[in-house]
Amino acid sequence: MARKALLKFAEADFLLKLNGAGRLPLRRKCAFRVAYALAVSSGTHALARVESGLLSGKIKSLLTRRNLEALHSALTRLSPQERIAIAYSFPPWLVRKLAERLQPSEVERLVRACSRRTVWVRVNELKTSVQKVSKALEKVATVREDRDFPELLELVGVEDPPFEVLKLAERGLLIIQDKGSAAVAHALEPRAGLRVLDAAAAPGVKTSLIQQLAGNEAEVVAVDASRGRVEEMKELLSKLGVRNVHIVVADSASLKLAWKFERVLLDAPCTNSGAISSDPALRLALWKEPDVDRYVKLQTSMLKNSLQHLEIGGLLVYSTCSLLSEEGEKVVDATLQPERLDPSGMIGENGYTGFSCSSRVRRLFPHLHRTTGFFLARYKNV
Repeated sequence: MARKALLKFAEADFLLKLNGAGRLPLRRKCAFRVAYALAVSSGTHALARVESGLLSGKIKSLLTRRNLEALHSALTRLSPQERIAIAYSFPPWLVRKLAERLQPSEVERLVRACSRRTVWVRVNELKTSVQKVSKALEKVATVREDRDFPELLELVGVEDPPFEVLKLAERGLLIIQDKGSAAVAHALEPRAGLRVLDAAAAPGVKTSLIQQLAGNEAEVVAVDASRGRVEEMKELLSKLGVRNVHIVVADSASLKLAWKFERVLLDAPCTNSGAISSDPALRLALWKEPDVDRYVKLQTSMLKNSLQHLEIGGLLVYSTCSLLSEEGEKVVDATLQPERLDPSGMIGENGYTGFSCSSRVRRLFPHLHRTTGFFLARYKNV
């Protein structure tokens, strides 16, 4: 029910505004959002499930077929960007940003795709096999093995992980991990014997895949500035049977290590605008435009410092779970030499046009790849 309300809250608010009730107190507005989602998904008879003390009869009476038809008629009179934002409860500023980079029809396809979550799980081959996990999950879902990354399974037709998935995750046999996130670790090409720096590692999901791909035989230094998230990472890595990871609590924007590394991963802190499909609460959290420049400054400083730790001949991967060019192409253009970018073998589309790096970086989109939105750039230190 929470998911349904989050996917429809902007329409509910628009209906209130059309009827002069836009200034409803927040608690009652949230109750109306739930009531609206119930009315749309289950019919007005389901409104009995809404706590009557939170909504007056007058507010409940807005949820009639006539008013819903009037709402949808009003939506058609809005500008295309306004309509998309309200119809899909998608942050208006983000619709505007996407419209600067994509054709209008593709913007709507992307936004619509964010209303559906694709559930991916990664089999922990340090403890079990893909075949065993796939067989166990076939009892509760249709399982599809991924053609790009053999350790990944797609659970077809579900939007929330079944209980069986949670039980296997608790035993460390699998982990819920989006395909875009897995693509980042694969782009790093980790293998046994290499020194790897994970510069923004917590909660350790990509760190664990790095060691899975390296058979626990890489030497990984995992850095994060948050002590709380580092404790989560320790628990996760222990549960998954991951070894040879040295954990450091530090700020990677100013970190100075004596080692140089053959592989460096910077999955940088960002707006998380690409994760709306997997986390519907981000629709509310990002409804007001965040301070993107603050993220960009942090990403740039972390990337510049991460380059200082890259061995000659080594690979650095920079990634963000973002749909914004500011957190992808613009950071790369300002920091990395385009001729040293190497996209070979990485999945995804070319970056947004108009940048020096456009053809040498990759983007993953919900409507094209059934993933969260990701930006990836791989740099060779030659």
